[in-house]
Amino acid sequence: MKAKDFFNSEIKENSFNGYSLNLITNLNVDFYCNTYRKRTCHEEIRRRGVVDFVKAVHRKIANKKISELNLTEVIFDEENDANKEQRIFELNGYDFSDLKIFTGNIVGSIVYKKQNFNINCRFGNDFLQYMIANTSGFLELEKLGSINKNLGLGEWILIYYWKLQLKKAFYLGIYKTYQKKLETISTIRGSINTNSFLRKEYFDGRTECEFKEHSYNNELNSVINMALTKVFKSKYQPIVSDIYNIKNAFSSINTNALNLKTLQGKKTLNPYFKKYNQVYDLSIKILRDEFANVGESQSELSAFIFDISLLFEHHIRKILKERFTLFPKNKKEFYIPNGIYENNIYPDVIIDYGNNNIGVYDVKYKNFDFINGVKREDKFQLTTYVATHLKKYNVVDCGIIYPLEESLFEKTTQIKHQLLHIADVKIPFKIKFYKICSDLKKQNEIDKEFWGQLSPAANKGCNQFGMNGLGERVGTQGAS
Repeated sequence: MKAKDFFNSEIKENSFNGYSLNLITNLNVDFYCNTYRKRTCHEEIRRRGVVDFVKAVHRKIANKKISELNLTEVIFDEENDANKEQRIFELNGYDFSDLKIFTGNIVGSIVYKKQNFNINCRFGNDFLQYMIANTSGFLELEKLGSINKNLGLGEWILIYYWKLQLKKAFYLGIYKTYQKKLETISTIRGSINTNSFLRKEYFDGRTECEFKEHSYNNELNSVINMALTKVFKSKYQPIVSDIYNIKNAFSSINTNALNLKTLQGKKTLNPYFKKYNQVYDLSIKILRDEFANVGESQSELSAFIFDISLLFEHHIRKILKERFTLFPKNKKEFYIPNGIYENNIYPDVIIDYGNNNIGVYDVKYKNFDFINGVKREDKFQLTTYVATHLKKYNVVDCGIIYPLEESLFEKTTQIKHQLLHIADVKIPFKIKFYKICSDLKKQNEIDKEFWGQLSPAANKGCNQFGMNGLGERVGTQGAS
């Protein structure tokens, strides 16, 4: 494997075993080094170049907390806040033979001195594309092709997400604003320009009037039109090949050419067209070739990253909303003290079954340990969620949701149905797995099967009959 291929596609998120540089076995091409006029030791120079590249990226950006960096933020769900205290990746080791790269929940692309450092989705970037499309409301299953290898992962995410947001906004129609016009017309419209009227020697049947009229010619549409023109003439054209109708619609508007340095940032305040505001922001980033500029030199280092665990959580919430009513994620209802002030309690998923019955679930974008089960800190977190909500609600079931590849699904037969005991209350505890299908064209059906596991009919009256959501008899719940 070449160094370029390793940094483009080999590194995945949530790798706790680490990625060794020894996977780079083909050292026939220079990478972050120059062997020109060097007669010997070309491979050793290239090994040092690879190590220097990794350490330079780590030193510039990866060993800093996200809160310390000026990074592009993609908002998939306004209810979720990213963990800005995490780091992008960690290193262990010193030289080519023992250096390892450890990753967490961060996915995206770092470009340093024209070399890509991609952190990819461990379930495949096609599944990443599926989640982004589902989150944005566009399941383009027939277009779920592979990500272009000539693009950085961050570039692809930005352009693809921008396209989906543009399609969503375009369904509302092209943004229009009221603009003042001053014209001499034969009918009265708006207000009459009295000064002009009094200066007339005689009335010729035409009056100068000032009035407001809807117009598509505004800064927001101009920026989007410029971005569309640029993307369709660039290497990103294959990503947007299905929105020619949108491009033609914006091209038909006689928008003014704008200077990017003098943009006034006029976003729409009209709530109906609010979805255009994010399209506007992303369009400016495309026009300025910004993914996320960090460091002193804009051309030397850029990055486009996001927390994939938040995307997965929002993906799960959206699937469950097809069948259930969920509590808002940021509902401020319960608190726990920390010695200085109180922290709000925000479970990932609270299913409202009606009649004050709820289900409390935590979403973990982790690999489930089929030997040791749920991690200690995750059990305590869920117990805290359930205990606080027992004060007000009847918690009829609880559990944790994990992603799992289809090929590993046979292991789920090891999972037992257990009870969570809190004081004298016994609550069915469930481990739920979201199956990630190898054929993503079938994933939509898999999604329906997933929320079918928690159907309201199965949970209806569970207290009355002492049954859990799977129809199994359990201990009667008491009040806390």
